Amino acid sequence: MTVDPAARLDEIRREIDRIDGELLTLLDERTRLALEAGAAKSALGRPVHDPEREAAVLARIGARGAGALSPEDLRALWELLMAATRRAESQR
Repeated sequence: MTVDPAARLDEIRREIDRIDGELLTLLDERTRLALEAGAAKSALGRPVHDPEREAAVLARIGARGAGALSPEDLRALWELLMAATRRAESQR
């Protein structure tokens, strides 16, 4: 049975759109929790920015990998994510 490339492309794009929606939901949840952690750190008198924690997260993400994405690309994505979260914390 031959698969129609145009139909397969449409199917792939629908699946990507579905995953994008899940990623947005997870990013919102992650950001909400990070903001809550920032508030807890402030209540404890700790600085919101924790370079040691960020380095540990980046190391864990890079070591885990994600298929075709390189550890460097994954770390770069998480660096952007953490920077965006810090900006959100500063706007509160």
